Amino acid sequence: MVEQTIRGDDMAFDEIVKRYQNKVYNIVYRILGRQEDAREIALETFINAYRNLHVFRKESSFYTWLFRIAINQAKNRLRDLSRRGRNLNVSLNDCGDETLFRTNNSFASSPSPRAVAQTHELEEMLQNCLDELPEPLRTVFVLRVYEDLSYDEISKIVDCPEGTVKSRLYQARGLLRKRLSELSIL
Repeated sequence: MVEQTIRGDDMAFDEIVKRYQNKVYNIVYRILGRQEDAREIALETFINAYRNLHVFRKESSFYTWLFRIAINQAKNRLRDLSRRGRNLNVSLNDCGDETLFRTNNSFASSPSPRAVAQTHELEEMLQNCLDELPEPLRTVFVLRVYEDLSYDEISKIVDCPEGTVKSRLYQARGLLRKRLSELSIL
């Protein structure tokens, strides 16, 4: 599909977007913690990917290259938000239909209102804990836990050695475990 897009077949790129849009959005959302920013960055990721397909060297997989663009875009947004002093915490309004901790209850066709409220509350707490992590730790955690990427894939996306990836993941898990236990979630 990449080759077809480079040759001018925009329908091939539409297929790329369909295939990766949810994954890109989820990664960016977990890093930024805000739906509005995540939507913008996901869109910018695909625009940048489209404009730069000709420089994709195929040294890594396409999704590794695409995720690297998404991560870099998210880092830039975090830097911009920090410079402006904007609040980076997720709001209750950000816990809408696009929940990322969906529960699959096989006993009922739809969860009760109480279960939905508890799920949103848990999502908000977990996202707030993720927001507290330094960006390098948060990024590695999101890629490993939510996207189930290998250490090798993560090291290519974040451009650091596998040992650093493992160390960051260990630190992130420790900090999250500590914070969640403080909140009496664990």
